[in-house]
Amino acid sequence: MNTLEHAEKFIAETEVQIAEHESAAEAWIQRIENQVEQHRRTAEEQITKIHEQQHKERQTAEERIQLLHHGLAEHREAVKEQIQRLQNELEEQIQRLQNELAQHQETVSEQIERIHSDIEENSRNAEEQIKNIHNQIEEQHDAAANQVERIREQVRRYRETAEEHAERIRAQLEEHRGSEERTEQNTPEALMARFDTRYNERHAGSTVAQSHVINGVEILAYSGKLLPLAEIDEKYPRKEWLQNLLDRNVTIRNFNEYWQYLSARDMLMRIEKKPRVWTSGLFEIPPTEDWETYQEAYIARLAKPGEPPDA
Repeated sequence: MNTLEHAEKFIAETEVQIAEHESAAEAWIQRIENQVEQHRRTAEEQITKIHEQQHKERQTAEERIQLLHHGLAEHREAVKEQIQRLQNELEEQIQRLQNELAQHQETVSEQIERIHSDIEENSRNAEEQIKNIHNQIEEQHDAAANQVERIREQVRRYRETAEEHAERIRAQLEEHRGSEERTEQNTPEALMARFDTRYNERHAGSTVAQSHVINGVEILAYSGKLLPLAEIDEKYPRKEWLQNLLDRNVTIRNFNEYWQYLSARDMLMRIEKKPRVWTSGLFEIPPTEDWETYQEAYIARLAKPGEPPDA
């Protein structure tokens, strides 16, 4: 098996591993989402049961109160009838019956008050349980979201690692093609034909994080997505940028170098809006207050042999 066949086999195996990792990650994400949904349904069922229990307890209490009121009314009627019958007999007996009636009324009031107190206490307990369930749901949702994000980050790292392996293999293959072929392809048209499609795709999904400090002072910092490709190409046309570098004896041997040299335009466009970087001496570029002078020095440093470009 020659080097090219070995490389193609390795790339195919790597792509299969990436697909397997992505499939496993998606399955794991689906399981987590199912678990979150199950917890949510369970919590809703518990809340429903609590509301039903509270409703039943309230109905029971109201029925007890109604029965007590009804019993009180009947008792009063009996007392009145008894007083009517015994009114002519003994005033003491009438007084005793009236005292008993008063005691019954006080007892019933105490019972009603206690029932109302129990209802309020049960309501507070139910509300506290509902609040705790909602808090648990939120905590579980946050934990699931964090876990999903970690899985996505692992998938991204696996993909980047695979791309780096594939890029190294492609670079080795390009080295074996001979210096004559590399010289023939080291033109803007040939480079763009070979690498533009991959460059555009990678640019669309790439982010950047830069922070440069001199003597404890942050001179240049930015992060997030790269600037829109249309803006970059308008400011620094791709073909002219590449020709400028080639005229300075730069040799672009593989896609990784192509990516780095073209992505350096992003940083240069950001620096144009930060004049203090021009006078800072950052990147070993002599301080200047003139943008054209700084821009020329930046490109010259980018083309300096033996040093990788800043992307």
